[in-house]
Amino acid sequence: MSAGTDAQVTVCGAACAFDLFEALGGAPTAGGTWTDQIGTGALTGGILNACQLPAGSIAPFVYTVSDPNCGDVLATVLVTISDFPDPGGDVSLVLCSTDGPLDLFSQLAGTPDTGGTWTAPDGSASTGIFVPGTSIPGDHVYEVSGNASCPDTTATLSITVNQPPDPGANGRLSACDTLVALDLFAGLQGTPQQGGQWFDVDGSGGLQGGLLNTNVAGAGTFTYRYEVSVPSCGNASALVEVLVNGSVEASEPVRVCNTVDRTYTVSFTLSGGDAASYTVTGFDGTLVEGVFTSAPVPTSAVFEAFAQDAFACSVIRIAATTPCTFEDDVFIPESFSPNGDGANDRFVIPGIEGYPGNSIVIFNRWGGKVFEAAGYNNTSVVWDGASPDATLSGPAPTGTYFYVLDLGIGREALTGYIYLNR
Repeated sequence: MSAGTDAQVTVCGAACAFDLFEALGGAPTAGGTWTDQIGTGALTGGILNACQLPAGSIAPFVYTVSDPNCGDVLATVLVTISDFPDPGGDVSLVLCSTDGPLDLFSQLAGTPDTGGTWTAPDGSASTGIFVPGTSIPGDHVYEVSGNASCPDTTATLSITVNQPPDPGANGRLSACDTLVALDLFAGLQGTPQQGGQWFDVDGSGGLQGGLLNTNVAGAGTFTYRYEVSVPSCGNASALVEVLVNGSVEASEPVRVCNTVDRTYTVSFTLSGGDAASYTVTGFDGTLVEGVFTSAPVPTSAVFEAFAQDAFACSVIRIAATTPCTFEDDVFIPESFSPNGDGANDRFVIPGIEGYPGNSIVIFNRWGGKVFEAAGYNNTSVVWDGASPDATLSGPAPTGTYFYVLDLGIGREALTGYIYLNR
């Protein structure tokens, strides 16, 4: 049974777990106990935390081995704490590429010794000055040379360099008020980065994350701010202006009967949407300050038109039927005067437009055919007093003529007389 022999040892002040048993001379028996003779508080079992003791201090530690037959045997290790190289503590840094040059030594934790050397992440020597955007990010190592008791020691600055936030440039979107999820990110110009946060500048109430419910926001112009935050680089933002277009609406159509020529007109008022770009298609008419008035509609025809604006958020169908009631399907005048004075120059049959399958034959008083046509429509197919189908063609003379008009709807043909007055 042996406690070993007394020993003196110089321990590096940076050794936080020095095994005193290894310092004993001779051949000590394991399993003994250690005593901190002056109460340094740095001893745990047989492990000395030299980091807790000041450089240059000397402290004795006694190792005791007990033998039931021989009693206690002791050995003392006298420890001198040496000064140690201090590179400081490891630090992680996050920089912005727009930051100015940085003295790395000033960023080390603790109280590092001067005079050390810096090594860049690629293994090359460094001056210890880091230029964001130019120098290599990564682990920059600071090394301080050791001494007889202490090895060379290092501290590491782990450097990350971020790019400035890019929220893109201001932009605009135009959308209908029927969208549940309009992606505002699509309205940003430039090269915006993902991951930012959206803010409802005007309080429209329709914003959820970066999606806008235009139905909730309603028609109007609203502004939304996109903000990007990057550690060490601060915040930046861009705006998206959204024009939410309402749907076009139409009032109930107003129908007016024209009993003279057996037509009717339809008028209605448009509202909502973009009033400057209203259009009405499907039927001829005039549109003045949102009020549409149709061209004359044959009483036998159904009126149908479609209204919208340039944004086409909705297409409104407006339909109407005649408000007129007549005993006869068409009105056949008793006379006309094709004398070139611009008044009543043609044989116009009001209401005939509603029967495109019609056919008509006109005879003179002797039963000779002077005019025959199918699809009589008062415009492109109309009798102007000529007699192209007569034996002797030319202007038909003043007189009474007989007509046979078949409307093409399976009914008996209409017959009667017309007086041509030159």
